[in-house]
Amino acid sequence: MSNKFPRKLKIPLTIISLILISYFLYNHNRPTYTDQFFFGAENKQVEKTNKFNETKKAEIDSLILTSVQNLPGRYGIFIKDLKANQTFEYKSNESFGSASIYKLAVMYKTYDSIEKGDLTKDSVLSAEKITLDRLIAGQNQNENQPENLETSKSVTLTVENALNAMITISDNYSALLLAGKLGWANIDQFLKLQSIPDFNLVGNNSPNITAFAVGNLLERIYLGTAINSQYSQEMKDFLFAQQINDRIPRYLPKDIKVGHKTGELESIRNDAGIVLGKKSDYIFVFLSETPKPEDAIENIALLSSKFYNALEE
Repeated sequence: MSNKFPRKLKIPLTIISLILISYFLYNHNRPTYTDQFFFGAENKQVEKTNKFNETKKAEIDSLILTSVQNLPGRYGIFIKDLKANQTFEYKSNESFGSASIYKLAVMYKTYDSIEKGDLTKDSVLSAEKITLDRLIAGQNQNENQPENLETSKSVTLTVENALNAMITISDNYSALLLAGKLGWANIDQFLKLQSIPDFNLVGNNSPNITAFAVGNLLERIYLGTAINSQYSQEMKDFLFAQQINDRIPRYLPKDIKVGHKTGELESIRNDAGIVLGKKSDYIFVFLSETPKPEDAIENIALLSSKFYNALEE
């Protein structure tokens, strides 16, 4: 018996084979109707989301601009929605006097020294009060001073107590004790090594900052990457225990947590912090140099409220 197909069968089989090959080639990599439906829906959803984000960003950018463009003086603003990874900026790379915002850098470097073993939280810092007063007079005669130390001959604090007072009540004695121990140039160099170049503690017109640089530092604290997660959390705890709350938190709902640091000196009114909203967490940095500094306090509070409402709606 022959293994070959009868000649009569060859032609139909050949035709069927060609039809099957053609069908396969036509449908290969071609989405089904169901695939096309979902691909189309997905594309439309992405387009809708992008359009929403672009619209929202334009609205908030406009809100910031209209809030400050006609105010007297100079303003630098950096805001970042940490969940959406979206930034809103106004002259965020311009340099401003830091006032007490420099204390964020002192805190950051203090924890670096603790992590390296150069300091402990129980290390004792001490200096003559008259020496500290002279340094303060050279910086600012108007910042907060603790009443219980005004008549002391010396100021003595542990590192931990100095950190707490420096951030929560903006105590200058504590800041100077820490900075004196660490060294201003060392703190400045540490920031540069951390890729925060526009936070200057030495040199002309120092200390000076940009809104972007301050936001950069605060974001690291929020993310838990400032030294390590434990020390980042401790830094956050100090910021959220802030007792000077006349700016960023002023018009926000009482149940919204704000960890921040203020600064003021002559014509300077600053505030910079982390806001834990109901829908979004964000960095808010507002720097100002203005002939009407008391008005700037109100302007910071108003913009903080407007931005919160825009982001949470």
